[in-house]
This record gives sequence, C-alpha cells and structure tokens, in this order.
Amino acid sequence: MKRSPALALFAVLTLAASAAAQTSISGTVFDAAADARLDDVVVTDSTTDATARTDRDGRFTLPCTGATTLVFQKFGYEAQRRAVSACGATLRIALEPRAEILTAVNVVAPAGRAAVRQPRSVTTLAAQDLHRGTGLFLRDALNLTPGVRMQARTMAGGQTLTIRGYGTGSDAKNFIGSGFKAYYNGIPITDAEGQTILDDVDFASLGAVEVIRGPASSTYGGGIGGVVQLNTALPHERGTGITQETLAGSYGLLRSTTRIENVTDGSTTMLSYGHQGYDSYRIHSGSRKDFGTFLGEFRPSDASTVSAFVSYAKSHELRAGELDSLQFAQELNTGEDRYLANNARQDLESFRAGVTHRYRLSDRVESVATAYFTGYTREDVYAAGLNASSNQSFGARAVFNTDVDLGSLPLHGVSGGEIEKTNGSAQGYAMTDAVLGALRSNVGTSTMQSSLFTQWSAPLPSDLTLTAGVSANFIEYSVTDRMAGSANPSHLDGSGRKSFDPVFTPRLALLKMLGSDASVYVDVSQGYSPPTASDAVIPYTGEPNAALKPERATQYEVGGKGRFLDGRLAVQLALFDLHVTDKLTSEAVFDTDGTVLYSYTVNAGDQNDRGLEFAGSYALVDEPARTLSLVRPFVSYTYSDFTYDDFKSDANDNAATVDYSGKRVVGVARHVFSAGVDAALRFGGYANATYHVTDRMPISYDNAHWAPGFSLLDAKIGYAGDVGRRLRVNAFVGGHNLTGSRYYTQVFLNHKFDTPNPHMYLPGPYTATFYAGLNLSLRP
Repeated sequence: MKRSPALALFAVLTLAASAAAQTSISGTVFDAAADARLDDVVVTDSTTDATARTDRDGRFTLPCTGATTLVFQKFGYEAQRRAVSACGATLRIALEPRAEILTAVNVVAPAGRAAVRQPRSVTTLAAQDLHRGTGLFLRDALNLTPGVRMQARTMAGGQTLTIRGYGTGSDAKNFIGSGFKAYYNGIPITDAEGQTILDDVDFASLGAVEVIRGPASSTYGGGIGGVVQLNTALPHERGTGITQETLAGSYGLLRSTTRIENVTDGSTTMLSYGHQGYDSYRIHSGSRKDFGTFLGEFRPSDASTVSAFVSYAKSHELRAGELDSLQFAQELNTGEDRYLANNARQDLESFRAGVTHRYRLSDRVESVATAYFTGYTREDVYAAGLNASSNQSFGARAVFNTDVDLGSLPLHGVSGGEIEKTNGSAQGYAMTDAVLGALRSNVGTSTMQSSLFTQWSAPLPSDLTLTAGVSANFIEYSVTDRMAGSANPSHLDGSGRKSFDPVFTPRLALLKMLGSDASVYVDVSQGYSPPTASDAVIPYTGEPNAALKPERATQYEVGGKGRFLDGRLAVQLALFDLHVTDKLTSEAVFDTDGTVLYSYTVNAGDQNDRGLEFAGSYALVDEPARTLSLVRPFVSYTYSDFTYDDFKSDANDNAATVDYSGKRVVGVARHVFSAGVDAALRFGGYANATYHVTDRMPISYDNAHWAPGFSLLDAKIGYAGDVGRRLRVNAFVGGHNLTGSRYYTQVFLNHKFDTPNPHMYLPGPYTATFYAGLNLSLRP
C-alpha cells in the first residue's frame, strides 16, 4: 500500500515531537495568589545547571537528561524546588508572592501587575504571612500591617475592620463592619446596604488577602475606608490530591480540614470541609463553626477561564458581654449578668455562590464578569432582647481591562459597573432570663446599590504615569415597618422610601518611577458612604431614624515604594490626610447598671484623619541552596493624628450639647508598631516570631477615658517537607501572647460615662496560649 507524502511527513513530525518531548521538561508557571501566568521566571536544572526563562504566557522548556530537581526563581517570589523523576514531564508550578512585593490581587487590574506601579497604598498578604500563627484568625496577620486594625467580640465572632481609623463609629453597632467593601473570591461580602459580616469566612483556607487603604471608588464604587479582597488558595499540582489538616490548642481549640483537589490541563477544582471548635479562655464565650467550600476553575481555551465558587457556613458564638475597667484591670473571668441570664449568643448560617468568566477578546481587551447570590439567617441574643434577621443579596459585576494605543500615548483603562440588590427582614423581641417577650420591631428592607466606574492610566515623559478615574454611585432603599397599623395606633411608622441623588467620586494620581523597582506618587481620591436601610429604624424601640445624611470623604496621599540593594530591601511609605464629613457613628444607650441596651446611628460631624504608614523588610539571607536558606526581618509602623471637627453630641444646639471638636477620634491608637522575623532551613525547617505594640487610645468623645496600650509576642516553629514521592508533611507548634500581656480584642466606644461602671472591654486571653498542628498532603 502506497503512503501519501503528506501522511509520511506527518508521521515524521509526530515522531520528532515525541522524541523531543522525551528529552525535555516543559511546563507553565503561575502566581499562586492571582492565578496569573508569570513571565521571566528563571528555571534551573540543579544537575546540569542548564537554565531557561518563561515566556509571556508563563511557559518554559528545558533540556533533560534524566531525573533531576528544578529550581524556579523570580524577583519578588519565594523560590521553589520541584523534583522531576523522568524526562517528558509537563509541570504546573505556582510561585508564592512575598508580602513585600505587594502584588495586586484584584478583579480590576491586570493579574500580576506590580504594586510598585500603583499610585496608592496596598497591603498584600500571601499564604506564608496568613499562617505565621494558627491561620484561623485573620486579625493575627492583618494587625501586623500598617493602617489596618481587625477586632472581634469573641475569639472567632463579631469580627470587624477599621482602615485608617475609618469604621470605628460602627464598631458598637451589631458588630457588623461598614465603610469598606469586601470580596470573597470575587463575590461581594458587603451587601447593598454597605454592611459586611466576616464571621462566615473560612480564614484558614485563604491563600491571599489584599487591602486597599483609602477610597477606591474609581474602580469599586462607593466606600471610604477601602477594599478588602479575600482569595481562597487554589491547588496547582497536576493530578488528584488529598489533604488533611489538624490543629489543636489551649482552651479546647480544635480545627480539622479535609480537602480534595484535582488539577488537569483544562480545570482546577477543590472541595473542602472544615470544623472548628473552641471552648474559650472566658466564661460563656465558646465557638463552633462549620465550613463547606467548592472552588473550581475551568479553562476551555487559552482566552477563556470560568471560575465557580460555592460556600456554606454555620457559626455558633456564645457571648458573655463586656467587662468594666476595674474587672479588666483585675483580669477577672466574668461576664454581664443579663448576658449570661439570656444565654446570649449569635447563630449565623450562610450560603453564597458565584460564577466568574474571564475572557480575552484580543491582546488589548479582557472582560471579567461575575454573577452571584448570597443569603444568611442570623439570630443575635443580647442583654436586653433578641434580634432575628434574614438577608438575601444578588447581583453582578462586569469589568473591561483595555489597552489603547494612541500612537506615542498608550493608555490602560479599567471600566465597568456593579449592581447589587439586598432584601432583608429583621425582628426585635424583648427577652428576660432567656424568656422571649413581646415583639418590639418588625422591619423589612429592600436596598438597591449600583455604580459605574472608569479609570485610565497614561505614561508621560520622564517615567511619569498619570491616572484619572471617576465613579457614579446610585442607591435607593425602602423600609416597611410591619409594626405600624390599626392594631398598634401609638406606634410611630418607620416605613418609607429613599433614593439618594447620584454621587460622583473622582480620583487623580501621578506616579514617578525611580528606575524599574521603585516609585513615588501623589494621589487624590473621594469616597461616599450612605446610611443603611437598617439605620432608618431603631430595632430596640421601633422609632424612625430618618434624618441621617450620607458621609463624604476626600483623601490626599503621597508615598513611595520599592526594592533596593539587589532586591533584598523592600519598603513602602505613605502619608495621608482623609477628611470625612457628616460622619456616621453609633450612639450607645445604657441601662442604669451600665449595661448597653442598644445603639443607633447618628451624623455627629466631621473627622480629620492624618497619618503615616511604613512597612519594610530586609532579606539578610535568601539563598535556597544554603543550609540556612532564609532570614528576613520585617517591621511596620503607623502614626495616627485623627481628630474631630464640628463634632457634637447631638443636633439640638442647646445647653446640654457638648462640642467635641479638636478631640482625638475614639478607638484609634496614635502609635502602632510591629516587627518580626521569618527564617527557614533548606531541609524544610522554619520559624517565625512577631512582636506587636498598640498605644493607648481614647474611648470617650471627651477624651477623659482611655483604653490602655498593650503588647503581644507570638512565635512558631515547624517542618515542611516531603516524605517519599507522594506525601508532604507540615508539622508545627506555636504560642500566642507569650509574655501574658493584658489586652483586649474589642472595646465598646462612644461611652458617655454617665452611668456607673460602664461595660466596654472584651478581653483576650490573660495568659499565653499554645497550639500544635499536623498537615498531611497526599500528592498525585
């Protein structure tokens, strides 16, 4: 049988390609946090010293003579060693970014875009930073960074964030965060009302966290404090793997996580279940949490990626109330009688699901579209009653990353929109000695929030880049007061509908590159935060609270960032002035015994936040081939000069009105300092230690009362390595608060101190606590 020339040529080419594959090793290298392909990664064969570099698509090919170990290195990333048993292998390598590189992990910028070229303050935490401690409590990592403070009502519940002092006025309101926007794998955690609940986020599963400090409305819509991105760690090793993580510690702490992962050329999937229990160091403060997560990434083509995220969480947090200043000073393990009598607690059950499609239309245009649904039920029992609520949110976000070439003026643009609808229902009941009383409030809310935004960057002569953007923000809500009606004629009807005028928030920034690895910048941006629908009615009394106005803010910032001394020294410095008008803050109402009955929101005046933030690290040793392969100390410092302006106790302007203008902002320490060191050995041993100091801070508007300062010393040692070809082990032990410092996890603010012994402190453990863990991963 005669063969055609074409068929013969095809056979020859096929055999040649097969032979070439058997004498080479190829693969793709990714950013583990952003899941973006990395170019210019140096790949070295440790046996032959042959090297190759990845191309713009992250691909590489290296000659192969047999079993060997490859070393992957890129500026700003942790080096990685990968054993290869035979030629012909195709690898998928994920490099972990170092925190000091501050790589942007967000849904609007091109993946992997270095923050040295971003004219704003960005904090990025990679997996190793998130797991310097147990990895279960995000505040352990975030509170080591400048300008950010995370606190909690219990060890794992009532968690809120303040960024550059913004958010302190809401800390006492239902223990729900406000003033910033948070995203979980691209899905908004923040609902349309601007409220953020973090208690149902599985922090132990996170692989990267990014915080933009200050208004970012030109790419994320409204919000004054900033933006928080939480990203679950994705697997990257080809094949199917199983991981079991177990951690146990003081006071009954127990965490178990089981994870199944699969990676192919066309998809990456992860399914996990986590259970977390904690008896607590304090009376009536135990915690139980369950998390279920599915995360998938499907790559039907080089131009298209579809990601899916589904999570379920159930949380049970007991509450003992607060301590007064004397009880806190005496380090008493006690609680408020009325909290204990009511068996105070929070029960939260949530579900969220979303799909994101990233599509590269051309070399110059990429679209990212997300659609999602979230919902939760929440029951909050406190000293004076029970609040039951349910909430459902759904929405979408679409972004276009665009490169436009106007001859000698190439432009990069980020344009898009976001829309979210939240329907909520809340009932408030009286309660005494755990016996449910009369219905006091019954409110339904419906809120629609949307934004359109665009931001463009243009290179100018002298290594300058000009960035300009603007967003248009829209919000409307309706409130249905179900207590109003003929059966309750004396009730003040809190029903109503409110639509705010569109608000435009611009941004303008100028960045100057100093070589390729450093920059200085100036940035001016505005933010906007309206009152929420839930603020419109006071749940405890059912009274309308209709006179509220939205907050507006303008921030001026100058800063610099970069790497020096052959990349060993990384620094970031920012000075800012954030002015907030019509500041929304919580007003607490107390019973005669000092117990907090309830709180409600008021416009109290203006706030001026001026500060300095610094972060730096230096790699004394960073040589993967040496026995002592890494020694990297790091430090951060925050200076905050935050004061009130035209800030009054009420709007009555009578003899009883108190003017707090010029007083320091409550809940903000003037000085916060953190330092630490990371160390590693070539064979897999590692260790770290961190030291954190928080200055004293005012807790009353008149600055007559202050929370004391404190310090915390933490440390951890462990071993991470391979046992055989398929088993990876990570074993560790660590301790928290090793010096036994008296500290608080949260403080009730805005006290008038017109009642005896007001309760305000939520204490941390008074003595050192310890933990140990063992993680086993069975690899493909």
